[in-house]
Amino acid sequence: MDEQSPQREPGAPAVELIAVRAQNPGPMTLNGTNSYVLRDGDQVWVVDPGPRDPEHLAALLLRCGPESRPQGVLVTHRHLDHTAGAATLARQLAARSGLEVPLWAADQAAVPGSRPLPATLEGDHGTVGHVIHLPGHTSDSVGVLVDGGRLLSGDTLLGGSSTVIMPQDGGSLTDYLQSLAILRAMALDGRIGSIHPGHGPVYETPLEVLEAIEQAIEHRNERIDQVRRARTAGVLTIDRLLRVVYGADLSEPLAEAARWNLRAALDHLAEDG
Repeated sequence: MDEQSPQREPGAPAVELIAVRAQNPGPMTLNGTNSYVLRDGDQVWVVDPGPRDPEHLAALLLRCGPESRPQGVLVTHRHLDHTAGAATLARQLAARSGLEVPLWAADQAAVPGSRPLPATLEGDHGTVGHVIHLPGHTSDSVGVLVDGGRLLSGDTLLGGSSTVIMPQDGGSLTDYLQSLAILRAMALDGRIGSIHPGHGPVYETPLEVLEAIEQAIEHRNERIDQVRRARTAGVLTIDRLLRVVYGADLSEPLAEAARWNLRAALDHLAEDG
C-alpha cells in the first residue's frame, strides 16, 4: 500500500473528477452506484463503471469525451454493481479511441479480463492517483487517492450509511477496522480532504471526512460490544442475535446484510480471543 499523497508536476492543472450516478437504487446501493471519470488534459480514467446499463455506460462515454485518450478502467472491488459494465466500457473506449484500454482489479478471478492493479495512475503531468488497499468490505477492496487529496472510497465508506462486511467475499471486520485506522491517520495528516464514496453523497471537507471515519469506527466498536454482551448472555444463533442487536423490524434485504455483519463480528471476536 502506498499512503503517499499524489505528486504532480509544478504548475500542472488539477485532475478533474466527474461523478456519474447509475440508476440502480436499492437497499444495498442507496441512491445508485457512483462512477467516476478522472480527466488529466485529454487523458481519462474511469473508476467503478457500475452496472451493465446501456444508458449509464453511454453517459460515461459522453463524460469521457469523444477526443479523449482513455488510459484504463479500474474497479474498487468485485461486486457487480461496480463491475458489471467494466469490460463493456473498456471495449467501447478502445473501439472509439483506437487505444488499448486496460481493465484493472485486485481480484482478477472475479473480474474477467482484468489485470493486476497498478500502484499509481500516471498521466502526462505526473501522478493522477494512488491505489490504496483497504480490505474489509471485501478482501479485494481498494480506494483511489486522487490529486488534491480526494479519496474514491468504493464501498469502504458510504455516504450517509454504514457499509456491509461480506465474509462470503473475504470481508473481515478485523481488516475493516485496520483500514479505517489507516484512513483516520491519513485524514489527520491532511492527506485526505474529501471522500467520494461508491454510494451516497460526498464528504466535502476535511472535518466531514474525519467525522465520517470516526463515526464508522465508533459504530463498529458498538456493534462488537453488543454482540459480545449477547453471546455472554447465552444468545447463540445468528437469528436470535439479529433480533437482539437489530430488532425485529428489518426488511429481508437489510436483515440479510445484518446477518453478514453479525457473522463478521463473531469472526472478529473469535480472532480477538
